Amino acid sequence: MKIASRFWVLIAAVLTATTAGAEPEPGVAELTDVASIEGAIAERLARIEHAQTRQAQIDTEISGLQSQRGEAEGRLHERARALYRVRRAGMLPVAGGFDALMQHLARVQRLSRMVKADLETMEFLEERGAALRVEKKDLADELEQTQVMLRALEAKKEELEHSQRSASLFQETLSGQRSEPPPEETLSYGRIRVSGDMDDLGDGFAQMRGELALPVQGSLRVGDAEREGAPGLEFYGRPGGPVYSAADGRVAFSQNYGAYGLMVILDHGNSFYTVYGGLGHSDVQVGDWVGMSTRVGTLNATGPDAILFFEVRRGTKNLDARSWLGL
Repeated sequence: MKIASRFWVLIAAVLTATTAGAEPEPGVAELTDVASIEGAIAERLARIEHAQTRQAQIDTEISGLQSQRGEAEGRLHERARALYRVRRAGMLPVAGGFDALMQHLARVQRLSRMVKADLETMEFLEERGAALRVEKKDLADELEQTQVMLRALEAKKEELEHSQRSASLFQETLSGQRSEPPPEETLSYGRIRVSGDMDDLGDGFAQMRGELALPVQGSLRVGDAEREGAPGLEFYGRPGGPVYSAADGRVAFSQNYGAYGLMVILDHGNSFYTVYGGLGHSDVQVGDWVGMSTRVGTLNATGPDAILFFEVRRGTKNLDARSWLGL
C-alpha cells in the first residue's frame, strides 16, 4: 500500500511540474484571424471529448469498486468471525496433543493474515474511490471552463467572420460591384421613384457640388475627422435626432462596419457615394430608393454626444465633403 501511494504521489508531482512549466495559452482577444480561432476550437473540442471519455471511464471504475468493496466486506465479515471463534477456543487444542496445537496456531495465523489483507483491500478501495471522485470533480471543473472558452471562441469566430463579410461588402459597394436595378414602384415616407439607370442619376449628382443637403439639420458643430484612415466630417446633433440623405440615391449598404458603427451608404450613380456612419438606427434597407433630405436613420441616443460621420466618395476615393456640402 505504501509503495502504491508513493507511486501515485510521484505521478501527481510529475503532472504538476509539467503543467507549471507549460506556456500559458493565448486568450480569445489575442486571436485575430479565423484560422487560429478554428484551431483553438478544434483543440477545445478534443479536450471536451477526452474529458467526457475519462468521466465515463471513472464512472465505470467507481461502479466496479463498489462491487469489489461489497465482496471484500463479505469476506472480511466471515473471516473475522472465524478468527474470533478460533481465538475464543483458547488452549483447548492442547488436549489433542502437539500436532493439534500447531494446527490451531497455524489456522490463527492464516486467518489473521487474511483479515489483515481484507482490511488493506478495503483501505485501498476506499482511497482509490476517493481519488477517482476528486479526479471526476476536477474533470467537471475543467470541462466547464473548456466549454466556456469554446463558446467565447465560437462567438469570436462569428464576430470576425461578420467583420470580414462587412469589410468585403463595404469594398464591393464602393467599387460598384453590387449594383442592382431600381424598383418599379414608388416607396413610402419620402422615398421616390427614380427613372433611368444609375449613370443618369450620377450625371445629376456631379452637378451638385456645393448644393448637397446637410445630413444633420441644425447642427451647431461640424468638424473634420476620419474613420479607418478615411477623411470626412463629424456632425454633432441631438441624440436620437434624424439623419437625412444628402441627395437622391439608392441604399447600397446598411449594417454595422468596423469603426463606422451602424452605417448607411447611398449610391448616387457614376460611382458617387455618400456615407453616413455612427447611426443609432437605420430606417432603410439595401435596394431602397430615397429622395434628397429623406430620413435614412437616427443619431445614436445612448451617449452624451450624438455624432454622425459623413463622407462623399467617388468609388473608393474620398472627396472633399465640405466643398460638396457648401461649407
